[in-house]
Amino acid sequence: MSMMPRSFLPLVLAAGLFGAAIPAMARVADQPWQSSVDSAAFAKQAKEVRDEMQPAGRYGDIGAADRSEVETNLATMQKLFDARGMVSKMNNAEQVELANAQEKINALLTSNDGDRKICTLEQRSGTHFKTKVCMTARERAEVTRGSQEAYRNELMKGGASQAKGN
Repeated sequence: MSMMPRSFLPLVLAAGLFGAAIPAMARVADQPWQSSVDSAAFAKQAKEVRDEMQPAGRYGDIGAADRSEVETNLATMQKLFDARGMVSKMNNAEQVELANAQEKINALLTSNDGDRKICTLEQRSGTHFKTKVCMTARERAEVTRGSQEAYRNELMKGGASQAKGN
């Protein structure tokens, strides 16, 4: 049985980490901010984000605290673009600050995206089998509201779930 020399172990680990990083890098490249190479492109995208945070927009359900944090990070990014004009003219520290602000915005908006698909495994009534159910966050919230309303209505009528007197 041959053993790998210890000097090769860091190279193998580094290669493994790099291979694991490729999907993450591909995911980052898909982010809309990656196309914000200059101040004008960023301003256009920032306006689109602000428009989508309006009540009827894609991120309309975003809370006040999250909205404020998105605005703070948009301002940070705008400051960087105002200072350098484009990503390629930013130094490494500025690019890191830009990426961190972008990731905070993406995380906040993704978690508040009413159109994001959420899948769950739900047990079907009368069986042990589970079924995959996928709905948008907005649809799921609507189903929850409808179920709660139906339950309250049933209780008001004295339905089966309410304890009856002796």
